[in-house]
This record gives sequence, C-alpha cells and structure tokens, in this order.
Amino acid sequence: MKMTFANAERSGRRSGFTLVEAMVVMTTLVILAGSMIMCSLYGLSMAYRQQIWLSASDDAGQALGKLMTDIRSGASNYVGNGSLAGFTNAATNSWQVGNALKIYLGTTNTGTNIPWVLYYYDPPTSNLYRTNYTGSSYGDFKLVTANFLMTNNIYHSNIFAEYDYLGNPVSNAIGTPIIQVCLAFTKLQNPQIVIGPGSPVDFYQIVTTIASRNRP
Repeated sequence: MKMTFANAERSGRRSGFTLVEAMVVMTTLVILAGSMIMCSLYGLSMAYRQQIWLSASDDAGQALGKLMTDIRSGASNYVGNGSLAGFTNAATNSWQVGNALKIYLGTTNTGTNIPWVLYYYDPPTSNLYRTNYTGSSYGDFKLVTANFLMTNNIYHSNIFAEYDYLGNPVSNAIGTPIIQVCLAFTKLQNPQIVIGPGSPVDFYQIVTTIASRNRP
C-alpha cells in the first residue's frame, strides 16, 4: 500500500537554511573558534611566563647553593668591593657591605699561596661572577647568575653584608662573620616582561644568611 503525506510537497521545497539562519550559525562558529584560539594563546603565554619564573628561581637556587658551599667551607670571609682585577676590604669602622665577597680557604688570610674564592658583581653585565685561586694557579672564571641583578635599590644597597651572631651589623673586618646575601632581580630573561608597578612581577628578591663552618 502506497502512503502519501499531506505536506509532502511543502516539505520537499525546504532544501536549505534561510539567510538569517546561516548568518546565526556562522556567527556562532566564529565566536566558538575565536574563544578556543584565545584560550589556547592565553594558556601558552601563561606557560611561557611560568617557565621564565621557574628559570629565574632555578638560577637563584643554583647561585645560593654554590655560595653556601663556599662560605661554609671558608676559614675567613671578607666583604668589600672587587672585580676580576682585585679585591678591597670595606672601609674600617663602617658597616662591612659591598659588591664582592672574598673567601679564604686556609686557616688565615696572611702568608703566601693561600687559596681563595672571589664572588663579585659586575656592573656592565649586572651579573654575579666567581673566580678562585688554588694556591698555585688561578682557577675557573664562571657566571654565577644568568638573570640580571640590581644594587643600590630601596630594599637593599649591596649584595653582600656582614653580621655578628646576634644579627648586628659588623663595622670591622673580623674574618668570621655571618654573611648576608641579597639577590634582587631587575628583570627576567624575557625582555618583554618589565619589572615595575602593574607588571606581572613587581619585585623579585632572595635574602639569606650563611655562616662559616670552617673556623681557624
């Protein structure tokens, strides 16, 4: 038996969408695709930003780990101003602070052929470097921090400072103080991220104190 429908002719005439329906569907697809693309781009930017922060934290952690090992093994630690050309102790009768730290590995800093390790801040590159003397020849010359450091800021004026066991600033070079290390970063490895109010990172600083375990 052949069945017929009353609206067969009318249903057969409707073969597509109207212009309004097509525009609504296209607009919806554009909004959905744009939203997915924006979410993906935001996720990529956040992942890259986190990678930069983790890189800076890893850089600071490695620097502090090396500093901690050298300071704890030093028999005499002195803070002052220095560079690859040499080191000068901080002024007498003033707080022992500066951009450099010299660590003598022997029982005294007097005599000849005394091994030492020197950390110093290099203003042209804004990085912290390490060099040493083994007692017979000069050893390595290595970059300690790959991220830029800053000094003379409102939070801390120097990278290294001396304190006694009570936490009081030391005014004379005693050789066996507690060394405070301050690493303050001005910017990260991504040049598009600028440190300042309203920026993703306003300030990044690590401060710690380390004491020698190798007393003369």
